[in-house]
Amino acid sequence: MSPERETLYTGLSHAAWGYFFLNFDVNFGTVSVIPRFVGFLLLLSAIGKLSGERRDLALLRPLGWLLAGWSGLDWLLSWGGGGVSGHILFLDLLVSAARLYFEFQLLTDLAAIAETYQPEGSDLDRRIRRHRTEDMVLVTLLSLLVFLPQAEWRDWLVLALAVLVCVVSLMIMWNLFQLRRCFREEAA
Repeated sequence: MSPERETLYTGLSHAAWGYFFLNFDVNFGTVSVIPRFVGFLLLLSAIGKLSGERRDLALLRPLGWLLAGWSGLDWLLSWGGGGVSGHILFLDLLVSAARLYFEFQLLTDLAAIAETYQPEGSDLDRRIRRHRTEDMVLVTLLSLLVFLPQAEWRDWLVLALAVLVCVVSLMIMWNLFQLRRCFREEAA
């Protein structure tokens, strides 16, 4: 495999695994064993490796570093039972909006890479865009549920949306691993 293809392959691997760290959480007490900041660091690595294909990916770096820092601080504070999230509503909304933008733009650029490199007749680019949009809508709805009054039906709705977000996140990861495979197969 050529060094350029190897770089793209590695970048897409980092993007897929970064997405896993962003969207799945397993806690022991208050501490996550799948820290979100690792996901942002993997995505920043992916951006570095893929920005030769999509120059506007580099524009996401500053926001990615801010989100990684915020998530890292939140993770560090969780060791003491605290966190930075959940204290100032405006700041939480701002971070949520920044994360939505970051993921939307990242997946848009990854779909453009898929459009360039996918096998003829493949709809990988369209699937990435569709799942990106589904994810953004579901996460936005889930975030807005916080403002509804506490009720049993709300808890069930949160659970249903959370399951859908997990399914869509797995589909996005699957698509990114399929895109990564385009570079491995083409080199063989």
